[in-house]
Parts: sequence; C-alpha cells; structure tokens
Amino acid sequence: MDIVYVAYNSEKWIEKCFTSLLKSDCDLKEVHVYVVDNASTDHTVERLQQVKAEIQDSLGGFDIIQSQENLGFGRGNNLGFSKGTSDLVCFFNIDTEVLENTLSELQKAAAQSSENVAMWELRQFPYEHPKIYDAITLEALWSSGAAFAIKREVFQKLGGFDEKIFMYAEDVDLSWRLRSFGYQIQYVPKSVIMHYSYEEAGVVKPNQHVYGVINNLMLRYRFGSLKDILLGHAKFWFLMGVPSAFPHSKRMLLKEYAKHFARIPHFCSTKSHGKSRNFYAEFRGWDYSRCREGGYYVNEFPTETPKVSVIVRTCGRPAVLRETLISLRNQTYHNLEVVVVEDGENRSGDMIEKEFSDLNIVYFATGEKVGRSKAGNLAMERASGKYLNFLDDDDLFYADHVEVLVSQLLKGKNRAAYAFAFETPIEVHSREPYEYTVKQYNSVHTQEFNKIILCHHNYIPIETIMFEKSLFEEYGGLDESLDALEDWDLWVRYSLHTDFTCVKKTTSIYRVPYNRKISSERQKELDEALAVVREKHKGYIQNISVYELADMYAKMNRLAQ
Repeated sequence: MDIVYVAYNSEKWIEKCFTSLLKSDCDLKEVHVYVVDNASTDHTVERLQQVKAEIQDSLGGFDIIQSQENLGFGRGNNLGFSKGTSDLVCFFNIDTEVLENTLSELQKAAAQSSENVAMWELRQFPYEHPKIYDAITLEALWSSGAAFAIKREVFQKLGGFDEKIFMYAEDVDLSWRLRSFGYQIQYVPKSVIMHYSYEEAGVVKPNQHVYGVINNLMLRYRFGSLKDILLGHAKFWFLMGVPSAFPHSKRMLLKEYAKHFARIPHFCSTKSHGKSRNFYAEFRGWDYSRCREGGYYVNEFPTETPKVSVIVRTCGRPAVLRETLISLRNQTYHNLEVVVVEDGENRSGDMIEKEFSDLNIVYFATGEKVGRSKAGNLAMERASGKYLNFLDDDDLFYADHVEVLVSQLLKGKNRAAYAFAFETPIEVHSREPYEYTVKQYNSVHTQEFNKIILCHHNYIPIETIMFEKSLFEEYGGLDESLDALEDWDLWVRYSLHTDFTCVKKTTSIYRVPYNRKISSERQKELDEALAVVREKHKGYIQNISVYELADMYAKMNRLAQ
C-alpha cells in the first residue's frame, strides 16, 4: 500500500499525522509513504526529515519529494503517485490521523469488493461529509479527496488528477471520470480517519468558497448538459446579487470568473471520457449530490458499548428482509443483537441461517398471524440489550445509526433519542427477486423534540428512535389492538416519563409506496387508526411545568417566524 501526502506550510500537522501510522494494526512494512512538499516556507521540510528518521524503520519506506514551486493539490498528488509501485494507493490530507484499524479496515474492504469497485472513501471524523451513499451496497457517487484509496491501474488509466483544476472539486472530477468508465466507488464507514479540516463547525473558507464555485462551472462543461452550464452561470450571477459570504468575496469571484473562460476548451475537449450508460453527473446547486442532515454534527465513538437489540418485524418476504439485514451488517457499532420476528410461518429462517451467520441474530416465527404490535412485543420480550431500536423489514439504517444514538444516550439523561430519516417513495417491479426504483429522497420529519407537537401528530418514524428497554419493562409495549399508528402511541406514552434527545443527523431510511393506489389505501388505514388513538390519548396525562410550556411556546414561535 502506498500513501501519498501533499504538504504546504504544514509543520503543525506533521508529527501527529505520521506517528499515528505507528498505531496501525496492519503490516507497516507493506506501507510506503510519499510526501510531496509544495515549496513550503516554514519548517515543514525539517519536521518531515525528523519524523522520517524516527519512523522510517517501521515502514516499508518514507520518501520526501521537494518541489521548487507550489504544484497545487492535483499536480502534487500526481507527482507522489508517480514515485510508488503498490497496486493500492491512498491519498490522505496532511491534516489527518489514522486510527488503529483505519488501514486494516480499508484493506479488508478493498479485498472483499467486487472487481468493478476501484475507489474506496474513508469516513472522516469529527465531520463526516453528508453526501448520500447506498445504505446496502455502500456505493458512493463521489469521494472526498481528503482520504481515499484507488487502484493504481485505474488512476493511471484516468490520467490522475486533472491539473487544470486548482483547489477544490479535483476529487469530484476524478470520481466522475472513474464512474464514467463504469467503475464504482465504495464508502468504507468502518475505516475512520481524523481530519482536522475545520477548527469549528460551519467556518467559511474563502478559497473553498471561490474555487468551489468556479470549479463547479468547469465540471459543468465537462460532465453537464447545456442546461446545466446555463444554470451554473445563472447561479453565479445570483451570488453577485446576495450578501457577500465574506469581505471581498464578490471581487475574488469575479476575478476568477473572468479567468475561467480560457480553460473552457480544455474541459469541453474531454467531455466524453467514458462510455458507461449508468453514469450521470448530478449538479445540486453548488453540491454534487443530495446531502443528509448533519454536515456539522460532531461524530465521536461511544464511551461505552452496551448491547443494542434491533427489533426487525417481517412477514413472509425474505428478499425484502435481506436488504435490511445487510444494512445491519454495515453498522459501525459492533455490540448488536438482531431480533427478527416473523409474523406467521417460517419463511425467512433458512435465508438468515445461510447468509447472515456473521450477525448475532435471534430469529423466531409466531406460526400463526398475530399482528404487527404483538410481534413487536414478543421481540422486545426476547431482546437482551440495554437499548432497543425497531427496524422494520423494508427500512434501512445508514452505517452509523446505532453508533450515533448510543453516543447521545450515554452522554445525556434522557432515556430515548432519535435522529432524522429520509422518506423514499419506491416503485416495486418485483418481490422475488426484490427489484425497485427509488423515486425520491425526502426529508419530511426534521422536528426537534416537542411534547406538544408529538401529542398532535407523529414526527418520529419508528426506525429513527432508540430507547432504553427499561421503558418497555416499566410502561409496556405496543398496543396490540392497533395495527397502525402503534409506534406513535408508544412514543406518546413514553414521553410521559422522559424527554427524547433529538440528533440532527440523517441516519436511516423508511420506504413508502410510490403507487398512488397503494398510498391511498394505506392513508385510509392511518385515518381510521387516528380516530382510535385520539380517543385513547384522552386518558394520557402529561405532567409538564409552566416553565417547560413557556419554553415550548417560544421555540414554536421562533420556528413560525
């Protein structure tokens, strides 16, 4: 494995960056480091030479390549790449630190990937890039340039980073060119790297803002349609009419905008790189994919790892269940128990035994139909975890769902915590094999915890919330007379005894039918259940102080403004 770093006036990062490699649990004699210094004017080179002397005997090699000029990100990385020979090449920013299992998890993912996967993106702490990825396959639309690995032969085939792109979007361009040749990018959430890109959340970096806008335009020439190009220019001039992102930002943007016209022929002449019919470029404003909530959520590992029991209710559709279990296999939190309850005959047991022996699964079938609520209660009774979390067989967790909620529950006093979710209407083409099309990713429920609003309607999808099993033991489970809105009734009842911690990060997906007829039928069931639950809620008494009521009113008032 080769690791390439580019340094420029980076002396403060040197020691921690490279000594962190020594903690790795992989064979470091198979790791060769190449550092390209972009003509630093501080003590970067001296610090690199000191660190090299200290750690080179533990590595397969440590080379320092000194440039007489600032080559920039792309040219610098291309130069470092040219010095190595390993089949797998990592490109890491100099302001990063690896953890003990960062490299071994990356190597494992690369070894287990299918042949057409050619790039692997690491998960960054404390700020994970919020772009979406496939919760089942872990396929990503593009990879951040701060921490990724790529097959040497593919990087060579692509011609490396485009050296005409200076600062920001080089990574998107490389990723899209890779995908245009039919290769795939895989996110590796279990391979975590610390990246100190921001001193605090939400900081606006002048160069990132300016070059991010200009290079977005350049990528539109290479990958976009005429409409994409025209929209890019329209958005640029819109920026000129709104308040400046920082002092002199408009002047800087106009200067680079005037210069960008000379580069247009280069990007237009390389417009058709690959021939993959499955690739398309997605321009979402100045972003390159839909993003999840939580771009500045501070990720951290839980201080403890209590057992979490995930309750999976299913009913005679193992092909659908398979995807849900794969999303559990992808979880970054390891102390998991998966309790699968099949409402009716055993239809999924054989599939679970053959395909998911690596998961700690407790499976049982009820034999006869007992209903969603009864099945859920039976599963909660069998669960042995401190925390419980529902995940019905057509819903999915993103890889860090359990990790995020356990961290929050351990830190706070509340006995339940929930995060946000995407609602994805899907058009099902076949149940066996399970084939469907995701029509949209909708952020529907992004409501902070509010007892008053929760009493009025449910804004907490069932799979988003984790709660102490003690709540079930003390206050009961799902109302077995309900076959719809049973989760809302449960949350209202538990809210009588604890507040819920709201985590502003999208960590799960729940699917809804795209077919209007099916949606209408489901809505009718919900409307009928609503009347029943409303009547039931007349007997629930919320104990709430005047202070809490005033605080809720103030928050609701701010949201309404």
